[in-house]
Amino acid sequence: MVRVLPGWVPDAVFYQIFPDRFGRGAGAWPDEGAGATRQMCGGDLDGIRSSLPYIEELGANALYLTPIFTASSYHRYDTEDYFSVAPELGGNAALARLVDAARSRGMRIVLDGVFNHASHRHPHFADVVRRGRASQYWDWFRVHGTAVVERPEPNYDCWAGVPSMPEWNHANPEARAYLLSVVRHWIRECGIDGWRLDTTEYLPPDFVREIDRAAKAESPDTYILGEVMGLGTPWFRHDALDGVMHYKLYERMVSFIAEEGWDAARFAASVRSIWRSYTEAGNYGSMTLVGSHDKARFVTLCAGNAQKLLLATALVATFPGAPAIYYGDEIGMSGGEDPDNRRCFPWDEATWDRAVLERTRALLALRRRLPVLRTGSLTFVAAEGRAVVFRRELGRERALVALNADSKEGTSVSLRDGGPYVDALSGKALGASASLPPLGALVAYTGARA
Repeated sequence: MVRVLPGWVPDAVFYQIFPDRFGRGAGAWPDEGAGATRQMCGGDLDGIRSSLPYIEELGANALYLTPIFTASSYHRYDTEDYFSVAPELGGNAALARLVDAARSRGMRIVLDGVFNHASHRHPHFADVVRRGRASQYWDWFRVHGTAVVERPEPNYDCWAGVPSMPEWNHANPEARAYLLSVVRHWIRECGIDGWRLDTTEYLPPDFVREIDRAAKAESPDTYILGEVMGLGTPWFRHDALDGVMHYKLYERMVSFIAEEGWDAARFAASVRSIWRSYTEAGNYGSMTLVGSHDKARFVTLCAGNAQKLLLATALVATFPGAPAIYYGDEIGMSGGEDPDNRRCFPWDEATWDRAVLERTRALLALRRRLPVLRTGSLTFVAAEGRAVVFRRELGRERALVALNADSKEGTSVSLRDGGPYVDALSGKALGASASLPPLGALVAYTGARA
């Protein structure tokens, strides 16, 4: 059976938000750059709701929010209550307001589902700690002994060995049913549009498939996205996910663009090999990203070179899949490894890189305007030196995307592959070739095949 993606996904442009660090609905907001710690900074869902016009103007029509449920940490990957939105974020009512406001703008919302592990303060694990084997939840976790021991070493399975994050025992049918009830609840309760599954590679494939089936039984348009750091191929063969966070493409962009360690031929060959190993739905359903809360900011990896950031943005804006902008990348925010990559969004526009913002808006508007960039086929047509050219084709539409990843030298690329072409951004007619400046990008477009 061939998987059919939710109809809205090929047209989606995501904006990823770390709720504690984006904006506050009322009251003062920390100074620019604040939040490069592990303390809560006070962002909330009403702050996101009030910023929807900004996000819409950017060109995004879907939000991916990192965890919002009750937890003790600022990142909230240690869930204490899956059925309550954190009071610091505004509670359940704030989520309902956000979903309604987003829906009125035609925007979608995907939540982060942390179903591999919970907090040691989760009432079920707390009951195990208190009552030991007498707890009805004893077999919901994997405890190696007759009682829970947290220090100096935990005697139970926990994420990355962190004692405060005990792992669920997915072999227990009751534990599975409980987690699946969470999946269903928020689709029914608030009408969310999807789940991003945290640490998918830690989860049993059949359980991931159960999540997918449970979600789609509630709404066939629910998007199930996996956080997969490796190749997504096995998950697509298991028919368990609509897409993965495309970290493999991201890694290749870092090598090709940020670090300038790969030439175009190596980049194209590597990306092509991934493309061929994924299903069609997997390729078009995956989230293509330039940054995330788990990676240093792309502009920081580029030693502050904003043109490299824009080249990577041009690539994901014209490549198959659903592009995702990590909050602040569109204004040139910098940041190293966690937690520095999770700084508070600076709402003082004087601090923004306006050139990055305007170019990002233009690229996302181009994707929205040209269906060929969203659902067209993909063919690499040239890769020489540090310049790569690929073709997108859909019916009578054709686009040639040319990227020059050389930071010192310009180059010329052939446009003899069909045409005649115009520069899709400027509307200027193009000839048989085009000159690309260092770190330059071109989208050549024709409305009919040659």
